Amino acid sequence: MSGPVSRCLELRELADDQATLAALEAIEASQAHGLSQSQLIDVLNDDARCVLGAWWQACEPSDGETPTAELIGFVVLARGPFEAEIEAITVQAAQRGQGVGARLLAAAIAQARDWQRDSGLERLLLEVRASNAAAAALYAKVGFTRDGVRKGYYPMVDGGREDAWLMSLPLM
Repeated sequence: MSGPVSRCLELRELADDQATLAALEAIEASQAHGLSQSQLIDVLNDDARCVLGAWWQACEPSDGETPTAELIGFVVLARGPFEAEIEAITVQAAQRGQGVGARLLAAAIAQARDWQRDSGLERLLLEVRASNAAAAALYAKVGFTRDGVRKGYYPMVDGGREDAWLMSLPLM
């Protein structure tokens, strides 16, 4: 009799293939205002963007089985001439609160710092819904500061609008 399978979180860059696209679409379908299929395809094929995915992976295959993995979250990072920007961090609702978002954020920051060494990027930017206190707290914990607000930036399910907080992290 075997015990519960231990899981490890694996992060890796995503490629544009049908399985990846289907997994991304499934995650985005659970969001009130997720990215469309065409937007996902554009993001995956843009050389100025890096898309990292997160999977719970069985740490050790049992009984000779191949480990299975399920995409549970991703981050989209864009590189500009002077700054990098986190365009999205999305984690399946059932997987939140387990450190997945923090690991994706750390990977995005590491990628931005790699780009900074190559091309001198000055800072990493992001925007967050004013109501997303958990995300804002995570960003602040790793050093992001609030720089401003975009009034009424995000659409809400009820037809209203919500503010976006602008945050940045120096890379130099």
